[in-house]
Amino acid sequence: MQFLKIKEEHLEQILKWRTSEFVTRYMYTDIEYNLENQRKWYHFIQNDPNSYYWLLRYKEDLIGLVSITDINHRDKRAYWNFYIGESKYSMIAGFIGPYVYNYAFQRLGFHKLMGEVMEGNEGVRQLHLKQGAREVGVMKDHIWKYGRFHDIYVYEMTKSDWMEKGKRFVNYMPVVEI
Repeated sequence: MQFLKIKEEHLEQILKWRTSEFVTRYMYTDIEYNLENQRKWYHFIQNDPNSYYWLLRYKEDLIGLVSITDINHRDKRAYWNFYIGESKYSMIAGFIGPYVYNYAFQRLGFHKLMGEVMEGNEGVRQLHLKQGAREVGVMKDHIWKYGRFHDIYVYEMTKSDWMEKGKRFVNYMPVVEI
């Protein structure tokens, strides 16, 4: 698995994924298909010292996006997020977490990663649990979307928990373009 640096030439592909029903149904917000706004987002993330964003490349194909955001440098914690933009690669989703955990804990020196999942996204909720993350709570009626409020499930993984629970994924280290 490769984590590639996002370049301006990728923005249209990312925007196609992000506005597709396959991806946006579980995102907190819906965005319009607007390349100029996408460029503004790109310039923002390029200058944000508290986040990393990469394209996911599996074999030779770009398949989605992964990020580490809301980095708290003092406490060595952050949130991780991802989406698969190409539905034919949805089966790869279960392998992304181990790559992110290994990179964040071993290379970036984080102590804890957290994730949030919108209700209805049962596949991703199960992925967090299967990889050993702990569900730490539910934020009730947290997101307004599709004419109603949705619950958000919160997960966490500490470095020590990952070192114990993720032993079988020890070789899942992404090639990361910085």
